[in-house]
Amino acid sequence: MAGKTREVSSPLLDNIRAQPQALRRVAEYQLGHGRDALLRSAGLLRSAKRVVFSGMGASLFACIPLACELGAEVIDSSELLYFRQSFLQPGTAVVLVSRSGESVEVTKLLPILKQRKCVVIGVTNAPGSPLASQADQAIILNSPADQLVAIQTYTATVLALLLLGDPEVRDLWSTLDLFERQLHAWTEAEYKDFLDSNAPVYLLGRGPAMGSVHEGALLFHETAKASAVGMSAAQFRHGPVEVVDVAFRAIVFGTAAETATLDSALAADLRRMGAKVFWLGPDVAPPRFAPLFEIVPCQLLAFRLAEIRGIRAGEFRWAPAITRSETGFTFAKSQ
Repeated sequence: MAGKTREVSSPLLDNIRAQPQALRRVAEYQLGHGRDALLRSAGLLRSAKRVVFSGMGASLFACIPLACELGAEVIDSSELLYFRQSFLQPGTAVVLVSRSGESVEVTKLLPILKQRKCVVIGVTNAPGSPLASQADQAIILNSPADQLVAIQTYTATVLALLLLGDPEVRDLWSTLDLFERQLHAWTEAEYKDFLDSNAPVYLLGRGPAMGSVHEGALLFHETAKASAVGMSAAQFRHGPVEVVDVAFRAIVFGTAAETATLDSALAADLRRMGAKVFWLGPDVAPPRFAPLFEIVPCQLLAFRLAEIRGIRAGEFRWAPAITRSETGFTFAKSQ
């Protein structure tokens, strides 16, 4: 809404701003008290015949960067539960991710994974959860909790998984210092011109950035109750580009070096068509850590859009804090 005074703070904005401290806490734990669990989990991955990453929502999307790096499958837990059990062969390592450790699909999968003699690596923020207690090896994030929307716990999961892929990671602390400086700059930026449209936001990327593509769309849905579309930049060119007009908005992720030139060309083409484009290029962050950095503008854009729309960011209308049932929504909240 025009002329609205920017909200100084809110629980969700506080969670966004607190991420540098939260990530340092996660890193200190993973390389300290949690290091044995991290190393054992990394050993299980190396010895596995096949690796499958699974989860729901933000937990699933956080898996994409490491899965892309390892050439592993990413399958949401519901699909794995009902349609893709052929992937669950003896000797398969399943990295099962849930910040609460008790999402309904995850808890239903656990006994099936045991029956099929899969190795289960649980990644969760809840030490006493079913996932933590029933996994063959549990990685505890040790992240501060979020209000509802996954903010700190999302970047914490991405970081923990990147450390799982390379427990001897170098330049971690200088990268987290850079993350803090970049977050501050993005927090102070003005986004109103980009958000001044009722059109859905399209999020376009490739490779490891597909985690941010899907998580970014989820943030617009959850935070601002606004339509958003996440898809591969390559797929977008095969037809969906026909939706572009002067009201079109896109966040284009060009952080993957392999396709940065192609993604930059797409951003330029969209601008020539009259669209508004928020570009995130390869200079945003050290390549391996780009998934930590590139999600922050999405968090802030979703928050600012909620402000513009007069919505209290981070409060759910229908979804529960933890999805423990596969049917029904919280209708009582709106009555």
